[in-house]
Amino acid sequence: MMPPQVDEVPAPPAGPGVVAPFAAPPRDRDMKGLWIGLGVGGLVLVLCCVGGVLGGGFFISFADNLARTQVADVARGYLGALQAENYERARNEYLCAAEQSRHTVNWFRDHYAASPVVAFSVNEDDVSIQQDIVVPANVEQEGQAPRWMRFVMTQEGTRYVICGGVE
Repeated sequence: MMPPQVDEVPAPPAGPGVVAPFAAPPRDRDMKGLWIGLGVGGLVLVLCCVGGVLGGGFFISFADNLARTQVADVARGYLGALQAENYERARNEYLCAAEQSRHTVNWFRDHYAASPVVAFSVNEDDVSIQQDIVVPANVEQEGQAPRWMRFVMTQEGTRYVICGGVE
C-alpha cells in the first residue's frame, strides 16, 4: 500500500454524523449586484438632498410672499377704513396699542375729516421685510397732491398691525 500523497485530502470516516474536517472554501462573489445596490442607494440619497433643498427654498419663498400679502392687506384695510371715514375701525383694528394711545378717534376726525382719503394704492412688491416691515402706500386726499405714506408693521399676537408711520 502506498502512503497518501500530500495533495490528496483524506476521505471522511464512514458513519452517521460525520462532518468534513473543514468548511468549503469561500467563493469569489459577483460584485455586480453590490455596485448596482450602491448606485441605486446613492441616487436615492442625491434625490432626497435635492428635494430637501428645493422644498426648503419653496417654503421660504411661500412664507415671504404670505407675509408680504398679510401686511399689505393690513395697510389696505386701514386706508379703506379711512376712505370710508370709519375712524374707529381704522384705529381699533389696524393700529398697535402704542399707536392707539397716541391717536384717539377724535384725532382721526381732526386729521381726515377736512380732506378725506379719496384713493390709495398698496403694492405688495414694494413691501420691505428687513429689520422692520415697511409698507409704502400712495395716498390721495381731497384737495391735496398724492403722497407716499410708509407704515411700519409689527406683530401683535397672531396678526400684523401698524405701529409707526401714522400721520
